Amino acid sequence: MIHPVVSIGIGSYNNELYIEELLDSIRLQSYSAIELIVIDDCSTDNSVTVIEKWIAKTGYPVIFIKREKNQGLVRTYSACTQLATGDYVSLVGSDDILDPDFVAATVAEFNRRGPRCGGIYTDCRLIDAQGVEIAPSFMRYFNPSYAESPPEGNLIVALLRGLYLPTVTTTVRREALIAVGPHDESLFSEDLDMWLRISRLFDFAYMSGNFGAYRVHRLSAVHTNRSALNETYFKIYRKGYFEGPDEWAAARYNLANHAEHYYASGGRYASINLLFAFKETKIMKLALFYLLSIMRIKYSSFIGLIKRFH
Repeated sequence: MIHPVVSIGIGSYNNELYIEELLDSIRLQSYSAIELIVIDDCSTDNSVTVIEKWIAKTGYPVIFIKREKNQGLVRTYSACTQLATGDYVSLVGSDDILDPDFVAATVAEFNRRGPRCGGIYTDCRLIDAQGVEIAPSFMRYFNPSYAESPPEGNLIVALLRGLYLPTVTTTVRREALIAVGPHDESLFSEDLDMWLRISRLFDFAYMSGNFGAYRVHRLSAVHTNRSALNETYFKIYRKGYFEGPDEWAAARYNLANHAEHYYASGGRYASINLLFAFKETKIMKLALFYLLSIMRIKYSSFIGLIKRFH
């Protein structure tokens, strides 16, 4: 019996403390038809040495690419998908962990759902830098309003309203990636844009269970690049590929939130983005924030003043 191949792409960057644990979690999968692709994006720590020693020690087959110049996360994952030859593709952060049955369960679920299913996501744990559990459920921690009944099918409205799929335990059909075209390498973060595009042509399915660990630490993108993540949403919004009143309403709502968060995080182009968001949404607080930003009044100062009078 020929088993479908699952391509796992790892974007490695400065995670020497965690990469070996991830690699071991892939080597110990109960499903063997795995194509492992690792691209180190010019790490400045000992990540490359750790990976090379692991390959030599285990003999596990790996397509390993060492970049001499840093190109960023999106280009790294884009390269992983271009190299992938498997039926399914999973992109994993180099500080995360996969449970032993993740790949086997995902392939079985794809087989059950049929060719219309372009992506499958499942829950995972949250852990800290030391591997201590922060929360038993990613879905309940980040998506409490969706945790009881995770959405399936077309996820566009849900994604625009704040649904965030656990990237470590989300797998997509390679045919879906080919159908929607390559990653947009101008973005800081690749996942939301790709999930939206796939949802236009294919269904997403939720697989019950908990099949991995998403690590949160001080160097995580969610902590170090909040402004860039907000800028990514503006770029996605300006593409204007939403359809119907529900999608546009959800997109505009999230646009307003991202504009406020971008201002709060001291984003360089806060005034421009706040004005743009106000024109699109007509939400008055964005007009106020715009005026405050051009007067160079920080968001934190304004909020602090409001609290003093309440």
